Amino acid sequence: MSKTCRECGAKCCKYFCFEIDEPDTFEEFEDIRWYLCHEGVTVHIDEGDWYMSIDNKCKMLADDNTCTIYATHPLICSKYDPKSCDHTGGDYGYDALFRTPEELEAYARKTLGPAAYKRARAKALAKLKKRQEKKNRSRKNHRKK
Repeated sequence: MSKTCRECGAKCCKYFCFEIDEPDTFEEFEDIRWYLCHEGVTVHIDEGDWYMSIDNKCKMLADDNTCTIYATHPLICSKYDPKSCDHTGGDYGYDALFRTPEELEAYARKTLGPAAYKRARAKALAKLKKRQEKKNRSRKNHRKK
């Protein structure tokens, strides 16, 4: 293990991050807002691309921050370059970072426009209400039989 890796505390082994589609509708923003309702989840935009990061320690990480399966660890671990890691890389300088549902909602309102956001929200809620009413009618009809 390198000196850098020993000093860092295995930050790269305590989360994972993957690219997600850029939202462009109210419903897509709502999906991401739901992600942010969960512990350990953040979403960020980096160079125009959207990513979800999940704080979740690798099960193979020992208490001393060493890998218990180093000889057979996944290929992605071998590809990770300590020269560009969280410890040495400093601030990422994201275009935007969302830690809470409220932060994303504010961004969505700004991106979609306040009036369009309000209309889309009302339309989505009306659609949901209609679906619930249909489901309730179906249940009542099923019980009558």
